[in-house]
Amino acid sequence: MGDGPHKRPPKTCLRGWRAWRRLPMAALLLAPGGLTASAQGIQTLPLPPGPAIITRETPKPAPAKPAPIVDKPAATQPLAPAVAAQSAAAASAPAARPNDVAGRYIILREGGRDVGCMLTLDDKARASNGDLKAQLAPACRDQGIVVFDPVAWRVERGRLVLTARKGHSANFDRQADGAWWKDPAEGGKPLGVKKI
Repeated sequence: MGDGPHKRPPKTCLRGWRAWRRLPMAALLLAPGGLTASAQGIQTLPLPPGPAIITRETPKPAPAKPAPIVDKPAATQPLAPAVAAQSAAAASAPAARPNDVAGRYIILREGGRDVGCMLTLDDKARASNGDLKAQLAPACRDQGIVVFDPVAWRVERGRLVLTARKGHSANFDRQADGAWWKDPAEGGKPLGVKKI
């Protein structure tokens, strides 16, 4: 046959599903990069270079350095000024006896402010817990004191101990001016009583 107009030129690439179906399966499996068809037969194309895989070792953690130990005795740490002043005043105050402590007291808050509440410490009547009886005047308007509501008292190791209606207690240290102030280490707002 000659080169007549009815002869088709050879295809340079495979197009469409039908063209792929005509290829032998082995040729498809062996062609990882793709296939092209030419007059010489099926050729495989090389794969494009893939992204480089970078591996690195996981960094090892640095050994932990121990914190320096500061060895300070507790006695060298300064106390807060109010605590130090109260502790010094309590140490210099004479030992208290129940007969000396009994009487009527005004209740003080921070800075020696009178809150308008009165407390009576009785040295003859006993409270339900066996201590001496304490009674808060009904006209007291300080909510914290009303909630505390001291009902009993005693002197223990030179300290005034007021016991609340609910059973908890607060320790008071005697100051040089005769007032008793709650131990600041017990927390809460400052609270004091002063005899009238």
